[in-house]
This record gives sequence, structure tokens and C-alpha cells, in this order.
Amino acid sequence: MKTLQHYAFLVLTVITLASCSKNDDAPENPPAGEAEFQAVINGGAYTEYSFIIGVYQITKGTNGNTLSIDIADVNGDIITLFLNGTEGFDKGTVKDMGNIDANNFTTYTLIRQQQPQISYFSTSGSVTITNNRTHPTAPGHRLISGHFSVAAASIDGNNTTAMTGSFTELDYVD
Repeated sequence: MKTLQHYAFLVLTVITLASCSKNDDAPENPPAGEAEFQAVINGGAYTEYSFIIGVYQITKGTNGNTLSIDIADVNGDIITLFLNGTEGFDKGTVKDMGNIDANNFTTYTLIRQQQPQISYFSTSGSVTITNNRTHPTAPGHRLISGHFSVAAASIDGNNTTAMTGSFTELDYVD
């Protein structure tokens, strides 16, 4: 009888320890959220323009040291956030506009307005990466999130504009 009690106690202990060792409330890599990009552009030919993602593509440089985030909205306006290799792409990394890395790549932003056709290039500002994680269901992919604040000027210098915004859960091939 004592052996049966010891066996029951052992089984109960193992079940209790197994259930306590795993935290089901906080998954290590939560499901991917919906890709989002939003920005407000003001100045030049823009007036409090709300730029919302239509399509996007992220290209990782062949050397692995750059990311080009290209976003277009439904009106044909395009934003490029080109991030060089300085400090990598981990959570908390700040990418300063105009920074030149060891491979001579410059971090910059390009805002291309479809109508009228004006291109603005960053003069100052930064992009802060708030998250860069492994995609939970797509092997070899990552999800990147961040926010930015950029001042830009047209090529001829006659127009200046400012842009603030964020991007969330943008998928790219690592």
C-alpha cells in the first residue's frame, strides 16, 4: 500500500512540475500582426497628407548590411527608407539620416510625390527600430517595426517637408 502511495505521489509531482515549467500566457514569438505603415507629411506640396500603406517591399542588401523599405500608397506616392549597416538592425537601433557606414552606404529617406511629380530627400531626422524578430510561421523571414521623424527638401531646394510616422510587422527575407 505504501508503494502505491509513493507511486501516486511521484506521478502527481511530475505532472505538477511539468505544468509549472511552461508559461502558456506569454509565447516566445507571438503570431505575426498585420503589416502597417503610416505617415503624416506636411510641407512643400503636401498638406497634412496621411500616407497609408498600399504595397511594400523590403530588400536586404547582398552584403547583408543594408535594408531598403519601399512603400507605395493608393495614390502612387512612394516612400523609401534606406537603412545602412551602422549599428545593425536590432531593437532600439537608431538610424540617423545622412550617416555613412563603413561600406560607404548612406542612410536616407526619399519621398516621391506622384502629383505634382516632386522628389524630397532627407536632410535630417532618424528611424528607430522598435522590433526586429523572427517571423513565427515563415522560415527565413523577419518582421521589423519602428518609427521615424524626417525633414526633407526637394532636389532644387525650393520645397521642404517633414514626415513622421511608424511601420509595424513588415515582413522581409533575411
